[in-house]
Amino acid sequence: MTTAQKYEKYTLPMFGKRTFEAVSGKGCVLTGADGRKYLDFGAGIAVNSLGHANPRWVKAVARQAATLAHCSNLYLTKVHADLAEKLVGLIGGGKVFFCNSGTEANEALIKAARLHGVKVAGKEGVKCRIVTAVDCFHGRTLGAVAATAQYKIQHNFAPLLEGFSYAKFNDADSFAAQMGDDVAAVLVEPVQGESGVTPATKEFLKALGGLCKKFGAMLLFDEIQCGTGRSGKFLACQRYGVKPDGVSLAKGIAGGFPMGAIWLGSKYCDLFTPGSHGSTFGGNPLACAAALATLEEFERRGLVENAREMGELLAKGLDKIAKKFPGKIAAARGLGLMRAVAFRPEYTNAEVCEKLRENGLILIPAGANALRFLPPLTVKPSEIEKALKIFEKTISEL
Repeated sequence: MTTAQKYEKYTLPMFGKRTFEAVSGKGCVLTGADGRKYLDFGAGIAVNSLGHANPRWVKAVARQAATLAHCSNLYLTKVHADLAEKLVGLIGGGKVFFCNSGTEANEALIKAARLHGVKVAGKEGVKCRIVTAVDCFHGRTLGAVAATAQYKIQHNFAPLLEGFSYAKFNDADSFAAQMGDDVAAVLVEPVQGESGVTPATKEFLKALGGLCKKFGAMLLFDEIQCGTGRSGKFLACQRYGVKPDGVSLAKGIAGGFPMGAIWLGSKYCDLFTPGSHGSTFGGNPLACAAALATLEEFERRGLVENAREMGELLAKGLDKIAKKFPGKIAAARGLGLMRAVAFRPEYTNAEVCEKLRENGLILIPAGANALRFLPPLTVKPSEIEKALKIFEKTISEL
């Protein structure tokens, strides 16, 4: 029985039919079961921030696995404390909590917003509403689904968690119309990822900060995909000069090991108390070692700055290709090493993605008709140029 047949027989069909089988990776290169090597500009959907099989990351994880992989959060571990110190230093003040995924991180932010509302109002159910953006994506657990203003995500899961309102992304007036004294928080992605990689404007994020201050609400940023160095700063909001009250992180934070985290500013560090939240696996020594090794590589190799420089190189190349094929490409956009190309309606992103893989380049679909470029932060100019050549050749063949 083939791998594909085993998937079909034994796994639930959450992801549709898959045909490509990966067997190994090194840096920006992924090797398939067919023996071919592919330039991986998907990085596990922005997860493999150091690329595949980074030697220092591998050694750190193996060393920790051989020492202490897991113990209860009832106990202290040095690697957990060291990682928390590192993250707080990178963000500035406040405190962190570790979990296992992006959707878990957003669930924790939702609970933080509810707790903030209780603290301000003095009781539950008075100041509890959270305003999010149309076409956002915050995860697939029920709280995160309720926060995600997309029909395809919410369909068939009613009744949804109450207490969410939606406004237009990059439209401060639309958000202002949703604000009120019952709003506990505003939650947005500085760069909307799953819906097609749309960056916020600086004016929009600053306006949200003003609205939150006016109504006593928390400003929360979902940086699960755009954070952890991918934007060219450690947090994407740092490129905008806007500091939130809370942030969710995941994907690239541990270089491929499952981990999520939230950060809360100093003013909000007393919202959670013992027993109000927790996680069995969150912040286990193995995950923390993977994350710490990832962040140390960021610093040692200057990978956040590399993301900014390589992002600019990639953007120039994509803009040039978009102008060359205006009948096929509608737009090229993004921030840092989080880029996307949107196609004209007559071309589907699934079709183009398949042709690109046949030509040796792996990209990730996004939204109705876009493809994401999410290479590892270790990507080199030569790899950017190679990806652009494959992409241009493929577009010319459509």
